[in-house]
Amino acid sequence: MKLKNIVKKVCAISILLGLSACSAPGHQNKDQDMNGMPDENGSTQTSGMNQGSNFGDENQGGPQQSIAKRTYYFDYDKSDIRDEYKPAVAANAEYLMAHPKAKVILEGHTDPRGSREYNVALGERRANAVADFMKGKGVNADQIRVVSYGSERLGATGHTEQAYQLDRRVILVYRN
Repeated sequence: MKLKNIVKKVCAISILLGLSACSAPGHQNKDQDMNGMPDENGSTQTSGMNQGSNFGDENQGGPQQSIAKRTYYFDYDKSDIRDEYKPAVAANAEYLMAHPKAKVILEGHTDPRGSREYNVALGERRANAVADFMKGKGVNADQIRVVSYGSERLGATGHTEQAYQLDRRVILVYRN
């Protein structure tokens, strides 16, 4: 059996088990600041830089780690969600639809190559790609906030391709 098929089956089983076990999205980190607000037509806006976050704490509220991965990596200079992450994004979307009071922040990140302005815009495109995918699955836009950190919060130190691959990501952070 192919690894992709196994991953799909594990995700599906985990979603069913997790949704039956989860009744609340978890605790709130009171140190965080959530500035991005939907505009008048319900689309998400990007909030500013340097805001608090769980920065990849995958045990923070929402679906359990075993249900849905919350860090999605991207190819160089791309904002398309890789096929391997779509089941996890879909699982998080299902959780949000089942818990309409739950909210997420989608944090966009880039590697350090490129100008600050370019990297902030690319991080925003990546986070918006995840937001659009979730909204396409039926998630209410009011549950999603987008923020781009560009290359300000690197996922790895060093200037190697391996480090850069860990920098190019979107992190999904659950909020109450």
